[in-house]
Amino acid sequence: MEAVAQRSVLLGIPVDNLDMGQALGKIFKMVDAYKVDKKKRLVATANVDFMVKAHDRKNKNAANSLLSILRKADMVTADGMPLVWLSQLLGEPLKERVTGADMVPALAEKAAKEGKSIYFFGGADSSARRTAKILKTLHPDLKIAGFSAPMIDMEDEIENMVEIARINVTEPDILLIALGNPKQEFWFNRYEKYMKVPVSIGIGGTFEFISGITSRAPEWMQRTGLEWIFRMATDPGRLVNRYAKGLFSFNRMVMPLLFINSIAKRIKQRNSDVSANDLDTKEDLIDSNRILWDNLKKLVGVTTQLFDAVKPPVLMLDFKNVSALNSEDISTLMTVFLEAGRVNLKVQVINLRFLPRLLLKVYKMDDLLQSNDALMGSEAQLGNV
Repeated sequence: MEAVAQRSVLLGIPVDNLDMGQALGKIFKMVDAYKVDKKKRLVATANVDFMVKAHDRKNKNAANSLLSILRKADMVTADGMPLVWLSQLLGEPLKERVTGADMVPALAEKAAKEGKSIYFFGGADSSARRTAKILKTLHPDLKIAGFSAPMIDMEDEIENMVEIARINVTEPDILLIALGNPKQEFWFNRYEKYMKVPVSIGIGGTFEFISGITSRAPEWMQRTGLEWIFRMATDPGRLVNRYAKGLFSFNRMVMPLLFINSIAKRIKQRNSDVSANDLDTKEDLIDSNRILWDNLKKLVGVTTQLFDAVKPPVLMLDFKNVSALNSEDISTLMTVFLEAGRVNLKVQVINLRFLPRLLLKVYKMDDLLQSNDALMGSEAQLGNV
């Protein structure tokens, strides 16, 4: 039975609680897993910009697609310090910030030691080629599968198929996609079925940082979360308006979340939510499509076991006697929806009181109360990017 990964749910997006070493270890395990299951996996490095674009009201179709892609991603790391701070305030603290700019050099070092190959795709000017050359100089044993920086038109299927053929023929273990958010995530989602790469990682402007085209903030600014100020100062014409809007939108979502979460936390501590019934056996749970929330939480891994064994048309999660939810509950509930989506199982939440419902709304998970179709990767929902 597969153990549930520890994640923090930040504004409706599950972010893996990993340090850099653990993130690299997981990536290389996914590379090896491809030999067995042939599943192509996506790693996203999320920051404030991701969170804002995933909930952009002006472009609802694209926003819903990005939200769905990030929820289905095989690993999501916190690329920005605001996400780490938010996780701490919510009570599910992430171990550390894991950025694309830090991950790629570390990834190259580990790939050189383990004999894995990397393809560098995207980036401005000749940054992909220059990055590959720099990393090869630092790690002579690194296998460079290839590099290319085309001007990608998402709608030009012929052009994209040519690029994918160019990538596939080199048989890379890891594909670094530097098309910027959300284009790189949309690109992977749209053309993944044609690819033959075990792991793809969206890395935004990392090639520009490594190649020296774009200067990175001093280390102390990176540690204190002030890197955005440095970047804005170096390119004010392009970034001032973007960062101002992004931070305003992010704070507008975060403030009610923190307020409602603090209320729920106090109520949760004051009232011990106890189910009316004693803990059901695993056999009882598997024979029923209605599960009390407290019972579900007490059985580690029961979600995966239940979905694989029964696959009822609708799984009903009964929140009877539950007065409040904490951040751990939120993470567990997200896992339930994610696992259900993978086996095309509908989840229906019943007897949900006002405060838990409000908490799910500010956590940006209220869409899951309607349906979990967004987690099933349907072409109708994800195709229009």
